[in-house]
Amino acid sequence: MKPCEIWIEKCDAARMIEDEFGTDKALRYLIGEKFLDYLEAAERLPDFRAEIPAFVAEIKTIFEPWQLAEFLKTARQTEPFHPDIYEGEDPEVIEMERRNDLRRSAADLLLGERAREWLLGEGD
Repeated sequence: MKPCEIWIEKCDAARMIEDEFGTDKALRYLIGEKFLDYLEAAERLPDFRAEIPAFVAEIKTIFEPWQLAEFLKTARQTEPFHPDIYEGEDPEVIEMERRNDLRRSAADLLLGERAREWLLGEGD
């Protein structure tokens, strides 16, 4: 499937989700999942990177700027690492999980910032 076909399909699905389940669920689907995943893929794939402006333009036809701004305040935020969930586990395993959690959180934070730049024009 071509990169443009992917984002077009996801935008169409978001419209249907919005009609049936509301704007919040459509935002979570399209921005919180699909757009952020697309941005991740675009880091490695030039064909995806080239399609980002068109994808962004289509997203802006679906959602109002204020809706995007509100959603992006908390997109992909995770709960703080809590070592108690590893009760009885080897301390080395706990430390490894803590570091993995930090990496995931940092990557998600950076991805959220890129999404804000694209969708809200922040950082121009």
